[in-house]
Formats: sequence, C-alpha cells, structure tokens
Amino acid sequence: SSIPHSIQYRGQTAFITTSIGRSFHVYDAEKINLLFVGPHFDHDVVSVLSIGDETFASTGGRVVVCRRGKRVCELEAVSRGEINSLVQFGDHVLGISEDNTVVIWDRNTRELFTEIEFERESFAVTALVHPSTYVNKIVIGSSQGTMQVWNIQSRRCLYEFKTMGSGITCMVQSPVIDVLALGLLDGRILLHNVKQDRAVMQLAQEDRVTALSFRTDDVPMMATANSEGDVALWDLDNKRLMHVLQNAHDGVISSVDFMVGQPLLITSSADNSIKEWLFDGNDGIPRLLRSRTGHFAPPQMIRYHGDDGRHLLSAGRDQTLRFFSVFRDAQNTELSQGSLERESRVRHARMSALRFPAVTQFASNTAMSRDWDDVVSCHQGSRDAHSWSVERKSLGKYTLESSDSSIVRAVAISACGNFGFLGLASGVIEMANMQSGLSRRTFVGHTKAVTGVHTDACNLRVYSTSLDGTLRIWDFAT
Repeated sequence: SSIPHSIQYRGQTAFITTSIGRSFHVYDAEKINLLFVGPHFDHDVVSVLSIGDETFASTGGRVVVCRRGKRVCELEAVSRGEINSLVQFGDHVLGISEDNTVVIWDRNTRELFTEIEFERESFAVTALVHPSTYVNKIVIGSSQGTMQVWNIQSRRCLYEFKTMGSGITCMVQSPVIDVLALGLLDGRILLHNVKQDRAVMQLAQEDRVTALSFRTDDVPMMATANSEGDVALWDLDNKRLMHVLQNAHDGVISSVDFMVGQPLLITSSADNSIKEWLFDGNDGIPRLLRSRTGHFAPPQMIRYHGDDGRHLLSAGRDQTLRFFSVFRDAQNTELSQGSLERESRVRHARMSALRFPAVTQFASNTAMSRDWDDVVSCHQGSRDAHSWSVERKSLGKYTLESSDSSIVRAVAISACGNFGFLGLASGVIEMANMQSGLSRRTFVGHTKAVTGVHTDACNLRVYSTSLDGTLRIWDFAT
C-alpha cells in the first residue's frame, strides 16, 4: 500500500513488514518470501513498526502489538484519531496523531509516556526523527518548512530552525553525526547540520520527495524517491545526480531503504509491490534483483488455470494479466508484455501508456500448453485479441485481428486447446487456429455485439450470447 514499510534486523537476517489494507505481511528480505500474515483489523492499517519480535500496527486510532502475526496487546489508548508515522526511539514508540500531536509510549510497559501538542496553523507536524547520539531529543518537521528540537523527558522545545522554504515531507539521519537529510515538498533535498544550524548540501529532483535513504557500505550514495514512481541516485562526494530509475514503480514510492552494509536497495510503493535493486556494477546503476508484485487496481476477471485448482489467472484495471499460485506465493508473477521498462526509458513515457488496454475478458486451456499459446484475451476498446503463454509467462506469438475491424468483446478457447474464438461487436464470431494464428471459420447470426462464447468438452457445439437477447448454439464443424 502507500504506507511506508518497516525493516527489522535479527542477526544477519532482515525482515520487511508492510501494510496490506486491514492487515500486514512480514517477508524475509533475502528472497521476499511471505513468513507471517497479521490479524484482520476493523480499520485500515495506517502505519507499521517492527521492533525485535514485535510488530506495532496503527489502525482505527489504536496501536496494536503483534508477535509472529498474532495479536498480543495494545498500547494505552489515546483519543486523538489515527496515529501515523510510528517511529522507535530507544524504549519508546512515537507517533503523529490526527489532531497534530506527537504521542509517545513506553514500549515495555505499554503505557502512555507523554504527549506534545502543536497548533496546526503555525506548525503542522509531518515528520520526526531521533538524531544519533542526542539523548532524549527528537527533531520534528512541519508542513510550514520549520523544524523544532524537543526534549521528550522535560517536554521542552530546545530550538526552532528557520523555515526551509517548503514543507518538509520526510527526514532521516545521515551516516554523519549531527547531519539530517530533509525531503521537501518542492523537490529539494537538504543535508542540514542541526548542531550548527547550517545547510551542508542542497540537491533537487523532479516532484516532491517521498522517501530517502543512505548507503552504509562505504559508498557515498543517497537514494530519493518521488510520487511519480522514480528513484534518483546521488553521488554525495561530487554532489551530482548519478542515475534516475525511471518508472521504478507505477505509483507513489512510500519507502526506500538501503540494507545495512549491503549494496541492496529496497523500495515499496502504492502500486502493490516490493522491489530489491542490486548494485553489482562499476557504474553505480542497479539492476532489479527480485520483486513481489500484485494488482494495484481492482481485478476485473479471475479464473482457475488448469483443472487441478493450483493456479489462477487474473486481469485488472491496471492493464496487467497476472498468474498466481494458490500454494506458493513466490510463483506469482505478471505475464510480460515485452521490454516495457527499456522502452519507457527510450521514449520517456510512463509504462502505463505502453501497456495494452485493460483486459475485459480472457480464456485459457492447458491441453496444449507445452506446444503453443494457451491464453487468449480481448481488451477495452481494441479490435485485436492477443495470445499468451503461461509456460513462458509472457505475451504469445499472435495478435488476432477482427476481420471486419469491429471491437472484440468476448473470447474462448476450445477444449482441445487448438482453436480460439473471438466474439465481435458486430455480432460475428471468428474461430482462429492457436498454433498458426490463422482464421479458420466464422459464425454469422447475431445482430448485436457478442457478450460470451463457450464450447463443449467434445468440440461438437459452440454456445454464444449477445446483446440481441439470444443464446445461439452452433455446430462446431460447420
């Protein structure tokens, strides 16, 4: 979801916790395998935080504590609306409430430790961070572009910085003590020395900064993300932009995190995906190592693929056709539409503009999966149907065009897997060979658009429905 993920280290193993609507998932970072599923809450999870074996999930104005996916208890309740941006500070858990208050709990006793209230008109809280080595102190950022240093023990404001000229969207501690990295609404990234109150470095990217992180394996690099799905990589020694991962995601990137001591970047986004990028070249440009993705728009059609009930195919409004395993989450994948990432970089276009229109209907049959394409689909407003191969997890060999240039409204595959059927908006039904892609026969009789096509198990009959209000039964051979 659009909620930032949380990474927790247990020895040499790292775990990623991410929100999924009214629950959360815990993955191992090595292969992004699903380990635990959290309980189902009554409201959406708006923030997650992992500390040791515990996961803190903010939902419905409460912070619930879970262990290994099981609900354990809750932090002391406060009546301040939703609690966002949970952060660990030693033995304390901090959060930003809906009514513009920083709420602090004792992690061990689960009791409320203190609250710091602010006037929204003068200081609307957007982010907070604990500067390394600063005992009992936090830095709080605001949408007005100002920051304040607070002592949580005495509940005193120790210092207020001048405005940065734009709202602060995110803050993280840099590898250098006293220096914080600030992401601003206008796209600027500031490295600011909070001890001396002076800017160390200023960089700028397109669109607002949504997340940032530093490499910790002795390479002076910083990664920043924006709401367009791009990740910018910065050379801090030379104060320059090294590379931009355009279209790294199809939505707002909520989190970017370099793994501690490793050349590995983890990103998550509102496009329902987690991706790992590996820096294994000399040019400093990463490659996609692995990912876990799903639909980021509602699915429109879901069907079992095969007769064993082990696999699913689903088409969504996000213009993708996806394959799911009922038993093994690691096998889930999107059926490839070609080298869209490379093409989007060459054309400087969004990947959504290069994808096929949304699938309105598809059909599959595994009888001839090892020999040729086994899926056929029709698309919104398109006069073409496309074949796919689940075996190769990619687009198939053929584009099946309607003979009269009318829109394809329905598709089917025969029980033997040899023939595909296209139901057209003109009322005609066309039969094509799945091996060669050539048209073999047409069925003419409907006076309005065909809405559904199906065949029997013996290839004797073809059944069709239409907007003309008729159900027709055709002889398969003639």
